[in-house]
Amino acid sequence: MSDIAKYTDMDVCCKATECGIGDKLYCSSLIGDLQEAAERSSNSIGYGTTYLKEIGICWIILKMKLHIEELPSWHETFRIRTWANFIDKFYYGRDFEIYSSDDRLIGKASSTWILADWNTHRPVIANKRTDLPPAVIQDTRLAFGEPCQKLYFPARNDVADAAEKPVIIKYADYNELDRNRHVNNSRYTAWAYDALFKNGYDVSKIEDLVINYNSEVKAGEKVELFVSDNGSKLSVFGYKNIDTKVFAVELTLRK
Repeated sequence: MSDIAKYTDMDVCCKATECGIGDKLYCSSLIGDLQEAAERSSNSIGYGTTYLKEIGICWIILKMKLHIEELPSWHETFRIRTWANFIDKFYYGRDFEIYSSDDRLIGKASSTWILADWNTHRPVIANKRTDLPPAVIQDTRLAFGEPCQKLYFPARNDVADAAEKPVIIKYADYNELDRNRHVNNSRYTAWAYDALFKNGYDVSKIEDLVINYNSEVKAGEKVELFVSDNGSKLSVFGYKNIDTKVFAVELTLRK
């Protein structure tokens, strides 16, 4: 495995269509870029999405943590560095660092994934599949010193009573769907930001977020979002079909 690179670097050009107020990159676009870098890195170690689809397997992200010192600006070319860093049963860790155009560290992220059957989404154990190469750890370093944590995700009736309306409702319309015909998980971050913005929060001050993904959202489905504020952290919870948990996000605002 000596020919496996310790890291994978990817340069990204920040486009106007991916920027919002203040000409700063949307956080949801940044998460999409992180996952693009993850795909390129996975491909370099034999686990790219094209090959996996041919053998009926896909990657599914379960959790991500992101710390933002500074979001890239319009016209800026920034760099994402990523590496596979742990395997625990059927969980795969992958972390990231984000560098500005002048090579300053402006963010970092951690994530946890599983390999899953394309149709059933049941976990796949790599070493039990002869059509998969040996799983690779590029570097054991953890960007935050620990894997991404699991969030408390309450039942809907513990967040809002039956009469309380959601802060915002989102639908899985055409432009929300990805190549697998369900809402791409990066859109959940965009939805969470929309919910906070609608509630009057200054989303430009968000410096940390942790997001857990629980359920897919397929074409035509709707998701109701609720916001919780405990004074030190904000939470956004998304539910479909009344009480099916879709995603939970915990966010911290810069003082």
